[in-house]
Amino acid sequence: MASSQNCDFRLRTLAATLALPLTVGSSYAAAQQAILEEVIVTAQKRSESVQDIPSTVNVIDGEALKEFNVFNFTDLGALSAGLEINSFNGRSGRINLRGIDYNPNSASEASVTTYWNQAIVDSNAVFQQMFDIQRIEVLRGPQGSLAGRTSPAGAINIHTARPNLDEMEGEIRGTFADNDGVNTQAAASFVLLPGELAVRVAGVYDESDLDEIENDVTGETTNDETKAGRVSLSWLPTDALSVDLAVQYLERENDDVITLEGAPAGDPSKQDPDGVLRELDAFDRRGAFVGLDNGIEDNTDGEFWNSSLVLQWELESHMITSVTGYHDTDSTREYDLALGNSNPENVARRIAVDERTDWSQELRIASEGGETWDYMLGAYYENSDVDFSQQNFPIPLAPLPPGTSSVLKFPAETDRWGLFTHNQFYLTDAWTLQVGLRYQEIDTDRDLSTVAGPDGAPGFEPGETLAQVLSEDEQNYDDDSVTGQITLQYALSDEWNLYALVGTGWRPGGVTVTPTVVPEDLLLFDSEDSTSYELGFKSTLMEGALRLNGSLYYQDYEDYISRQNAVSIRGESGQIDQSGLTVNGDAEVWGAEMDLTALLSENWYLAGSLSYSEGEYDDGTELPCNEFDDDGAPVIPEEQSVALCNVGGDALGASPEFTASINSEYSIPFDRVEGYGRILYTYTGERDSDIDGVDPYNIVNLYLGVREEQWNVELFATNLFDEEELRAGGGTETTPLVRREPTGYGQRFLVPGRRIGLSASYRW
Repeated sequence: MASSQNCDFRLRTLAATLALPLTVGSSYAAAQQAILEEVIVTAQKRSESVQDIPSTVNVIDGEALKEFNVFNFTDLGALSAGLEINSFNGRSGRINLRGIDYNPNSASEASVTTYWNQAIVDSNAVFQQMFDIQRIEVLRGPQGSLAGRTSPAGAINIHTARPNLDEMEGEIRGTFADNDGVNTQAAASFVLLPGELAVRVAGVYDESDLDEIENDVTGETTNDETKAGRVSLSWLPTDALSVDLAVQYLERENDDVITLEGAPAGDPSKQDPDGVLRELDAFDRRGAFVGLDNGIEDNTDGEFWNSSLVLQWELESHMITSVTGYHDTDSTREYDLALGNSNPENVARRIAVDERTDWSQELRIASEGGETWDYMLGAYYENSDVDFSQQNFPIPLAPLPPGTSSVLKFPAETDRWGLFTHNQFYLTDAWTLQVGLRYQEIDTDRDLSTVAGPDGAPGFEPGETLAQVLSEDEQNYDDDSVTGQITLQYALSDEWNLYALVGTGWRPGGVTVTPTVVPEDLLLFDSEDSTSYELGFKSTLMEGALRLNGSLYYQDYEDYISRQNAVSIRGESGQIDQSGLTVNGDAEVWGAEMDLTALLSENWYLAGSLSYSEGEYDDGTELPCNEFDDDGAPVIPEEQSVALCNVGGDALGASPEFTASINSEYSIPFDRVEGYGRILYTYTGERDSDIDGVDPYNIVNLYLGVREEQWNVELFATNLFDEEELRAGGGTETTPLVRREPTGYGQRFLVPGRRIGLSASYRW
């Protein structure tokens, strides 16, 4: 648990960071030759300095990813305050930004969309190993005009390394950790035609026991293995035409164990006939369940193809760009839902299959070098084909034929197209006005039903419909929206830029994916609209040795899309079941962000970011909830399918209010080599949770190494002080029952424990 000493340390660290602009001058006096490199991004689909963009954009380059051993996408949040990335089971991932908590089980579009070399990519495909990355751009706030999807909280653009057209180069890197972790990466560029044609080949192999969580019943431990390869090609047939192609294949196998806390509370003759179960503390890092018939634990296998083709043609004073993207996801998760159980007769087997293909095409033309006006016009098309199914093998309450199961089926195909424009008006030398506008239409054909499994069900043949959950009238969804952004920018001086921004975001409606037959009006949720207001500044100070940026924002949501878990629902027969529901409710979010980068001397680098965000439902907002009588039985008012609660003033989710990320490196040159020490400190503040014990926590990573121009050897320790805290958790009420009885356990998701390792690399 967080101690008062930790809180004091956190407050001192935040105060010191906020005071840096006042204290850095004394160090700078001895290092006037130290200047930060300019950071060029394509956040507005033009190559420009990040300091010239009038919105909040964080950039993490490939070197920083290597320096901090950011191998998995989920590790990215440690380098950018206010960005929280989690994947609790190896398959479904969530990205939270600016206080917007997204649940992938909601079946809604993500609040933060992801792009791979400018092409849209399913978040499931990016929640994997990262390797040979050029840079990652984190765009905060609604993407109302330029992005393919108008996500309300932001977007993440991943840019992989491109081939070198002029010379052969490469790198090999190996990292080893004390959880049997091995990460090996290699990349090389080959020049085929000097200055015209080159190819780059990159790959990764990664294996570890993750956080070494052990199943108390079977003795199995978590394990993860990834293999991936990428081929990139760059072709410059003329000075005016460039072609960049990247194709990547990745396969992953993840054996997962969910940490439990509590003591067995069910009937031992049913739940624990052999007396295996025991009281567990969350930081015992133990699970308890029988597992599957084949002895494999929670198992997720995935195969992912990503590809992007970018063509750019410079035509006089214009640039024509074509971006073609395609990715394919084939993921299977096989797991036991009966947590807190050691009886083989109680295995609740689930097989979830997620097959998806996405194809996108964008074409745009942009003027370049206009004296008073630069414009961009474009068109966008996307086709997504999703085939999700979940086979459910129930715990038999009465004798059932072997293999009896039901299959939830959710096929959906979506076509989306849009037209957009983005304009920059240079009103004076100091004032710039930007105006963007996007019109889009979406059309989805979908179905939701439950059918008998491959071996059938009592009274039903294999594949025969057990329940048609979604009616024919609701099997097609179409909608359209107009979104945009207006920004006014003022150059106060060569060092300071101020801006004010108004932007809108939109997410389409959809249907809750559940095997439970519930009233259809509860299944459907409406589209979401939001309007964001932002004031910010960007500055480059100390003659280029210091960058300091900050912003304040407020965002108003109409029909905010959220997930309500395990809600009691009265069906048409009067029986009460439980199901998660995706719902709408008005809400608002506000906060502040700041980031700083400084060269304190030629050998001392400092960077950090702070974020505060708070979100709550508007007064009077009512959402489905659970009400219970004195005996613990669910209570639902007459003539209602669910109980409704006033959630006005309640937090939108479990995102922390305060977060911080601070890193620094100091190097000491020797005769032929350079020694260095590097530190990464992150602070995660208080969050709302269903359980007690989700407290603020501080994480410190330390890196010590020796390097030369071509090679580097490093010792590292992550979570140096072995901080024991929870990222999230679910009380016993949300843990699945075994034979309708509570198990006494709750699910817990922990901060990863201390890891010590060695990393070495060689470049040529």
